[in-house]
Amino acid sequence: MPLLGRLGICSGLAMVRIDRSVVEEIARLHAEEVDASQIANRLSLKKMQVVAILAHLAMAAGQRHEPPEKSVSANISPRIEVLGIDDELNIADEPLVSAPSPVGKDSDDIEDGFFVGDDVEFSDPIYWRPTVPSAVPNPHLMIMGESGSGKTYAIQCLLSELANGQIPSVIFDYGQGFDLATLDPIFLRYAKPIEYRLGDEGIPINPLQLFPSDAQGPKSVASRVSDIFDAVYQLGAIQRKVLIDAILKTFECAGIEYEDRSTWTKPTPGMAALQEALDELAGDKGYPSSKNALNLAARLTTFFMLTSFATGEARWSWHTAMADSEHKVNILQFRGLEGKTQRVLVEMLLWHLFAFLRGRGQGKLNLYCVLDEAHHLSFRDGGPIDHLLREARKFGIGIIFASQQPDDFSPAAYSNSASKLVFQTTDATQRVARFLAAKCTNYDSPDQIHHAIASLQRGTALFISENRGHLVKIIDLQKRSTHWESL
Repeated sequence: MPLLGRLGICSGLAMVRIDRSVVEEIARLHAEEVDASQIANRLSLKKMQVVAILAHLAMAAGQRHEPPEKSVSANISPRIEVLGIDDELNIADEPLVSAPSPVGKDSDDIEDGFFVGDDVEFSDPIYWRPTVPSAVPNPHLMIMGESGSGKTYAIQCLLSELANGQIPSVIFDYGQGFDLATLDPIFLRYAKPIEYRLGDEGIPINPLQLFPSDAQGPKSVASRVSDIFDAVYQLGAIQRKVLIDAILKTFECAGIEYEDRSTWTKPTPGMAALQEALDELAGDKGYPSSKNALNLAARLTTFFMLTSFATGEARWSWHTAMADSEHKVNILQFRGLEGKTQRVLVEMLLWHLFAFLRGRGQGKLNLYCVLDEAHHLSFRDGGPIDHLLREARKFGIGIIFASQQPDDFSPAAYSNSASKLVFQTTDATQRVARFLAAKCTNYDSPDQIHHAIASLQRGTALFISENRGHLVKIIDLQKRSTHWESL
């Protein structure tokens, strides 16, 4: 049989045909001392598929008494059956490596990969490479799965891996899923999360802050803040106009005129001043929309009553979250705040983050934001999450967002998250399966994905990244810690 024929490799669900040209390219790269992982990444193959092909090439060279250009590692023992039919090679669909897979980063991935878990089919470790732009177009990760499928635990595992790689994270916890008392002790030991109770300590931002990127000064702020309240409270056009008037009045009372840029550097008023301005409009009989102002003030009473915004030097900031060398996970707790108040504050913080990023400039990946329970979020066009998904990559920020229902995410969220971790998910209309199939070169149809994600065991997920799908068993923190301790 000729050495370089066409290869067929069983991937469990479908036979993957490897053309002669691909085999020749594998041999060429191997001769140039490119390792198997890099070859697999370049050619969109699995690492073990490359290893099996290299082993076959080495075996064939030995049968002809010709030394291979580069020996294959002795600890790899692939089962190869040469059929000699139609000039093809079939590699059995059984695990190709008998040695146990490493927990954590191995020599192939230590620079640019974070361990997700073991491939269910081949038992080789699967890595997520958000720090490599050539591998994924953006660092964002979407996680979905039914209640009890393992989402929260998987997030703990991934944040621990990120912390081990010196990348901090900030968790927005408005569902108490990340209460310190409920988290895994190993996660607490290695990630050292620190909790900030925003309902008790106050929110360490001023939503009315003027940023250098606010091209129209107070008008930009009025548009941004009114958009947030409109999205949560469904204000309508008239009440939103009243809120804009109140915000501009607040700036005017502080001596900041939207037509005079020289005044934009003056101290920015706070939300207490906004409440006063709204009450003044409600009591001003000469104001055409005074009744609407009165109704709006009543609707926002709970927000102003329960919310406090920290003044002066705050205990927490985006800068401190990124600079803290000890606590690599910051948990922002919204416990004790009413639901709509939580949603407003989340959006205010995310807008503040976006402004902070733009002011800091572009850079490499150095922070993750975790947004669990995505049904609480607004993915509307022009909102803060929409902006972060589209632009945060260039500023060095990644977003991890999770939810139980696939419909909780917008089309933009699907399109702008290069990696997905899908636990058992009900997908009756196959909407998710169709979208994922378009991103998976190694799955033949949406039906395959639909059946795969419908019956996954707890702690097992379909991980999609770099246009490849892998059924992955999430390795527990105890085994991960064994590897971390050996580093």
